[in-house]
Amino acid sequence: MQFKDETRPVKIDHLAFTFNYGDLRHLDRSNDRDFINLQMPEFRQPASGTAESIERAMENHKDKVRKVLSHRFDEFMFKVFGFRLSPMRGRGLHGYQDSMVVYDRTGTVECGLVGIGGNNDTVFVQINGTGCTKLFDFTTHQKIHFWLATVLGVTRLARLDLAVDDYTGNFDCGYAEICFYNGAFRTADRGRGPSMVPHKRITESGELMEEATIVGSRSSAVYWRVYNKKLEQKISDPDVIWYRNEVELKKCEIDMLASPASAFAGLCDFAASIEPAEPVKFSKNKKAQGLEFFSRIAWARRQCGKALSEVIAMTEGDLGEAFGMLIPEKYRRINFNELGVPDAYAHLKSLTLESQGNGNHYSGSC
Repeated sequence: MQFKDETRPVKIDHLAFTFNYGDLRHLDRSNDRDFINLQMPEFRQPASGTAESIERAMENHKDKVRKVLSHRFDEFMFKVFGFRLSPMRGRGLHGYQDSMVVYDRTGTVECGLVGIGGNNDTVFVQINGTGCTKLFDFTTHQKIHFWLATVLGVTRLARLDLAVDDYTGNFDCGYAEICFYNGAFRTADRGRGPSMVPHKRITESGELMEEATIVGSRSSAVYWRVYNKKLEQKISDPDVIWYRNEVELKKCEIDMLASPASAFAGLCDFAASIEPAEPVKFSKNKKAQGLEFFSRIAWARRQCGKALSEVIAMTEGDLGEAFGMLIPEKYRRINFNELGVPDAYAHLKSLTLESQGNGNHYSGSC
């Protein structure tokens, strides 16, 4: 068995992201003919104009939209990712109502899962290690970044695993422990650093069965696993050396996907000592914060715009009073009482209940 020592490319070993299902309509931005041909249907007002006919027309329109989005998603996963999707499994996934299995182009190798249904009409896509290998044999990091960030508007990844294999033994578990005690796993100068768990499993005869150095925890935003891949794969060849340095990143910037080597090198001094690429620190900058803020506003307008305008009209345009009604106490980040904003909703509710209790109902007479 031969392994290359000359290069240690950073590879993506796990990829997970979410996006709004309705944003599949934006696939037209790519100018790809296959997506343009799957045009979104337009709603047409029925000729009769009765409430029943309008309701039927709206339901038919929604059904057509769902079918086109479903076809677009299948086409997107096949053409952009090189994957096929199974039928719905009838089982939920991570809070989603249903799920599908992701297969390779042959439909025989399982490459991940998709969660769909509920969760504010979002879709969750999870690609495993095998799937990532097939994905980036099929396409490039930059192309996947373009489709997710530019076309679908994804700003953050739910999870991204970056891995570097070492066949020299220079970056083994012992090296990781030395780096830990020298603070090389710290991602910031201040604050509490991560913890470490050295792990070994041996037989009575002293034979090593498992070897790993764990830095951080599974709940951490950055979780390192440095382990003896040769032992994990049960390779018995005494001349083989194989260690894997792997980091699991949660809720990280989408731009890390476009340049995994630089992203890896920029994580901490330990990573930079392994990967010679120019390190890049990916922090949540003002642009990303702004985009996320604007997306929240857009969602609120779509979901609550009409109801919100009615509440504001009831308060005769008094925004302070309107928001005093709407925002629960536990979510208030400012003291509304200091601004002279009463909890008008609670006040109005108590008056209504008192009125009902006293039997003071409006009778329509003078």
